Amino acid sequence: MNNKKLLAQIRNRRLPTKTFRKNADQLSLLLAKKTWAKIPKQKVSQVVLVMILRSSVAMLPAFLQYFPKAPVGFIGLKRDEQTAIAKKYYENIPKLNKNSLVIIPDPMLATGGSFEKAARILIKSNARPENIYFTGFVGARRGYELAAKIIPEKNITLLALDPKLDKKKFIVPGLGDFGDRYFGF
Repeated sequence: MNNKKLLAQIRNRRLPTKTFRKNADQLSLLLAKKTWAKIPKQKVSQVVLVMILRSSVAMLPAFLQYFPKAPVGFIGLKRDEQTAIAKKYYENIPKLNKNSLVIIPDPMLATGGSFEKAARILIKSNARPENIYFTGFVGARRGYELAAKIIPEKNITLLALDPKLDKKKFIVPGLGDFGDRYFGF
């Protein structure tokens, strides 16, 4: 099945969890490959993966296939459902330096708030903005524009860029709450 069909299927909110996971896993592999293609081959050994808990954990196996030696860090961010502002509750990232290439796989880029918080943590930990990459399934224009102010636009990989957010700051049309759907909530 082609990637557009897989993405169209996971946008279907009635798709069973098993099929959602299968399609999301296939798309994660595609995204990992696209991100791998952007990394200069002589620098692959400098890659660090940083997962934003919880949704991005679903993408980790795919990224480890392309970056099997990469250290993996975690940043826990919980979005306040009223304000849509993410608050940090956990951080455990490997030691970074100015040469570290940091990849943040995260399924959704809605307001860009979680990405911004994660990127600021990474920059404070010695990562250079030009060495940070974001890879996701779907983004909203607002989140994309915020991310492009922090890292180079060429470092952002998305399968789809949707036009807007709803009143609850969810991407429209989006695909719903990725974490809830992937983890069966």
